[in-house]
Amino acid sequence: MSIEHSAAFRSLAENRMFASSFVVLRAQFETTLRAVWALYAATDNHISRISARLAEDTEQSAKNLPQVHDMLASIAGIPHAKVPYDALSEFKGSAWRALNSYTHGGIHPLSRMADGYPFELIIANVKISNALAIVAAMQFCVLTGINGLQKQLLPLNERFHDCLPSHRVGA
Repeated sequence: MSIEHSAAFRSLAENRMFASSFVVLRAQFETTLRAVWALYAATDNHISRISARLAEDTEQSAKNLPQVHDMLASIAGIPHAKVPYDALSEFKGSAWRALNSYTHGGIHPLSRMADGYPFELIIANVKISNALAIVAAMQFCVLTGINGLQKQLLPLNERFHDCLPSHRVGA
């Protein structure tokens, strides 16, 4: 889902739908975090609730999963989750409140629609989306069970340094 959100973010941004693209960026962050949390910290009960067949009762059960703050806290001390934790916690610290404003139609999107979007803001969010896509790709690598496969993605940080935040994933 995170990779799909990344593609949607780019498509919306390319079509100058910046407010909507920033809402999708928040969704990309949350799905990336949920993937990391599911891999490293979720209980069997959590996994069974989010992987159950969709029905009214399973929908309610899946709503009662940990929130963003709790998922981040649960992966904070896990050594194998250090790289994604660092990236995700930095993102939350720097962008969470503004993206909530976009999601809920707050002051940020209203001001930007009136005054325009600074080029630097758009570029920063493109870089963040790219970094989240790398975190998601690293999780795919971990899921293969092939030891160290995710490390093969690290050269992308150097190759595409201009397309990533200055604190690159895994760097």
